[in-house]
Amino acid sequence: MNVVRPTVLLVIAMALAPVTGISAQENDEQTRIARDMVKALQAYAVYKMGQYDEAFDRYCELAERGNSQGMLNVANMYAAGLGTEKNLEKAFEWYLEAAKAGDAIGMEEVASAYRQGLGVPRDENLADEWLARAQAARQP
Repeated sequence: MNVVRPTVLLVIAMALAPVTGISAQENDEQTRIARDMVKALQAYAVYKMGQYDEAFDRYCELAERGNSQGMLNVANMYAAGLGTEKNLEKAFEWYLEAAKAGDAIGMEEVASAYRQGLGVPRDENLADEWLARAQAARQP
């Protein structure tokens, strides 16, 4: 029997609740973000159950809509060959998309790929550049 923890329900409810004092556009953006969070959690649950094909499809949907968490998970699944054929070049492409979207983890993965030559030719200069970007992105 699956039990949903009350704190999870509270977080989801708060994320989906309308907020007063903000514009309709801001409310739409918050609603989109909340829905993406729920979809990411659902994809994660499917992944943890070992249903990798389904998880990959769900993460691809998020990634293609510009969700950086989806991009990272698609890249990870390509890198590991879970739910899809192992493909380091495609993994790198999705890490790069996440990095370009400003995701520090994506930037670190791009740096690591350049440093190790995973899915892309080795390039220490680009590795250092992306690592510096990741460190800057983590600064408050």
